[in-house]
Amino acid sequence: MIHSKQFKTASLIVKLGNAVTYYRNLKMESLDLTSVQSDAMIAIYRNPGITATQLKEHLRLSQSTVAGIIARLESKDLIQKVADQEDARKFILVPTEQGMRLEQPLRETALDTQQFLVAGMSEAEQAEFDRLLQIALDNMNRVRTDKKSLG
Repeated sequence: MIHSKQFKTASLIVKLGNAVTYYRNLKMESLDLTSVQSDAMIAIYRNPGITATQLKEHLRLSQSTVAGIIARLESKDLIQKVADQEDARKFILVPTEQGMRLEQPLRETALDTQQFLVAGMSEAEQAEFDRLLQIALDNMNRVRTDKKSLG
């Protein structure tokens, strides 16, 4: 018989992810962005010259999901695709002027989310929380690279 405490950790992590996404979506509403769109914008700011493929790898999302995110960001005039000078078959994602105006509010929202998430934790607890989350994330990301581990 399977007991609830055997899957408590995974359940809590899913609930935490949903709660963080909900919180971020609330904070982004005034910017007309979703949580995942803000993640894409931050990745574009931090990685000048990033391609759609690299963004997909960075966000760990499917190609079709990233294509949709890019299309929505383009339609909001926040990014544009520019032909890569080294490989004309590739496009790099560049923030527009309007997109650049969102950089500071997005960074502030990310910091606010971080502070809200770890409120009540000591610095040592925050460091341990981050360390353990990274281990869990690395474990789960292995599934993407080694699908045999599911079987």
